[in-house]
Amino acid sequence: MPKHILITGANGQLGQALQALVAQEDHTLLDTQFYFTDKDTLDIRNQSLVEDYVKLHSIDTIINCAAYTAVDMAEEEEELANSINVTAVKVLAEVALAQQIVLVHISSDYVYDGTKQTPYTEADETHPQSVYASSKLEGENTMRSINPHGGIILRTSWVYSVSGNNFVDTMLRLGKEKKSISVVCDQIGTPTYAKDLAQVILQIINHTASPDSATGVVTYNYSNEGSCSWYDFAQAIFALSEIKCKVNPIPTIEYPRPAKRPYYSVLDKSKIKKAYHIEIPYWRDSLQEALLVMDTKPDKKYQIGIIGSGFIASGLSKLLTQHESYDISAILTRSDLEKRKDFTQNKLLTNDLEDLIAHSDLIVECSGDAIYATQTIDRIVKASIPVVTMNSEFHVTTGSYFVNKGLVTEAEGDQPGVQAILHEEALAMGFKPLVYANIKGFLNESPTIEDMTYWGDKSNLSLEMVTSFTDGTKVSIEQVLVANGLGAGLIQEGLVKLSCDDMLEGGSVLADKAKALGYPVSDYLLSATLPAGVFLIVEHDEEQQDALRYYKLGQGPYYVLERTYHLCHLEIIKTIKRVLSGGGVLLDNSANPRFSVAGLAKRDLKVGEIITKGIGSFTVRGTAIEIANDLDHVPIGLLADAKLIRAVKEGERIHFDDVVLPQSLALDVWTEMMSKHS
Repeated sequence: MPKHILITGANGQLGQALQALVAQEDHTLLDTQFYFTDKDTLDIRNQSLVEDYVKLHSIDTIINCAAYTAVDMAEEEEELANSINVTAVKVLAEVALAQQIVLVHISSDYVYDGTKQTPYTEADETHPQSVYASSKLEGENTMRSINPHGGIILRTSWVYSVSGNNFVDTMLRLGKEKKSISVVCDQIGTPTYAKDLAQVILQIINHTASPDSATGVVTYNYSNEGSCSWYDFAQAIFALSEIKCKVNPIPTIEYPRPAKRPYYSVLDKSKIKKAYHIEIPYWRDSLQEALLVMDTKPDKKYQIGIIGSGFIASGLSKLLTQHESYDISAILTRSDLEKRKDFTQNKLLTNDLEDLIAHSDLIVECSGDAIYATQTIDRIVKASIPVVTMNSEFHVTTGSYFVNKGLVTEAEGDQPGVQAILHEEALAMGFKPLVYANIKGFLNESPTIEDMTYWGDKSNLSLEMVTSFTDGTKVSIEQVLVANGLGAGLIQEGLVKLSCDDMLEGGSVLADKAKALGYPVSDYLLSATLPAGVFLIVEHDEEQQDALRYYKLGQGPYYVLERTYHLCHLEIIKTIKRVLSGGGVLLDNSANPRFSVAGLAKRDLKVGEIITKGIGSFTVRGTAIEIANDLDHVPIGLLADAKLIRAVKEGERIHFDDVVLPQSLALDVWTEMMSKHS
């Protein structure tokens, strides 16, 4: 019987299931000491570190649950996938051989090609169809070539658990958010409950020696009994949870993914059942057990990830620590962790996006960088994790690409989100919005760096942030997002930016223009005396006007619904709660945006100049435009490290013929979006 067991990948689904069994003493290895590690406590790709750990703790058994499992991302991150799925296995196998340690390694049904029509046995030919699948098979073959005695490879499939991000968790969330969803119906396999797999692993290593230990590495298939499609799986989740959500079956061809999946990967478990005399639960029975645990989990604490480490992220992280319903999983930053001593939650800072994704139920993106946000949100959406943003720059640049690909919403707190809340409230009360308005205290389209440095220091804001506020870029971005997201229009390109110290008076001017145009409009008032905030100009049916006068809302026909504050990071938590409770998207840029924010030269620009960053710069500012009028404009969110190849006069827009932009996903997304307009 093993005495000292090392379990790697402890924070994954299987690792957490093993931890739960050990904590509950739901196993027969009660005299055994367990050591749970993750990549932060033991880098299993480093052989000397593993050797030292094994010797220090007298390890006699290793259960390797660590794996790179982002199937689609592996197509782009082959080196990283191989370092975890191959290199780390090689290290563990070599240490196991040298120290006479039993090594149990978890592999995947993806090593088969999925072309059979009967369950796969361990003797069937392997033929991986993706980078991930190839890395898992190569990890197996590496372990066999080293051949540690008593080595076991367990191939499993469709793993889910009561914690972490998985298909069951995603379906439960989507079922509460949507009336119907579409799920692939022509991929057949077997869902495997992580708890069942964990119990089998402990049962196997409880044998003093496996029946085939003398031969070295032995391969077994393990999953729950039975088979189904992903469509069947989703149907069962909703039926057992009594969730009223229609599931529409679709073929794989209608849901293309970067990595190819096996069409059929049902596993034959005869070998493991005979070797260890185990009974395997039917998949639907285990699903029901898991759902009962998930439904009765007391006071669930949601793991909230944060992207960004500036003013908004810092304030949000402080607030989240005060709420019993939330824990911070990690805070992603691009800065050097060793040099960050200024952040309140320093211990939670990470440079690892995959780690953030793996341990978060929801992620808040507040980097303020459209290009960076596009890259990170693309990965998060592919992992089926909802995203709440405080990043209107992202939305008006590439946000439309992600509509219908996952749940990505702007948060209440920033002006666009607050206008969206007022919009919902107005409609619920029967009002008809005519104007979605922001209030801006000051406008200087070409401020000096000296003034901006002074006001930045005084306001404790970055130079870029205070400059984008002052020169009108930020408010243009916000009101374009509102226009696109709430189905409004613009009175004119560049916005009216009406100077007026009275919301009703100024708003009525804009409302008259909206009535003449025949659609609601998005704009802002300039006023040094009005409070910071937003408002709507609305109208109502004539029969309600007497009541509205009684309610002190005015004589009509126009009325003001106002929110004279926006508390940014303090209000984000309201949108977090909205999303986690199934409330859905508050505001996005719409799938087919009409408007954009173009880069406009603040001064004459010469060939060879570099625009380091467009938003908040002293070189360009943003101006609201209609996309159809200028398909070749460069959105200001893409102007980062842009090199001028043509001179641009002061006041002219930047076009793609004028600059060379670095390659990025954001640029690719914008190009794809514009191709639909032409």
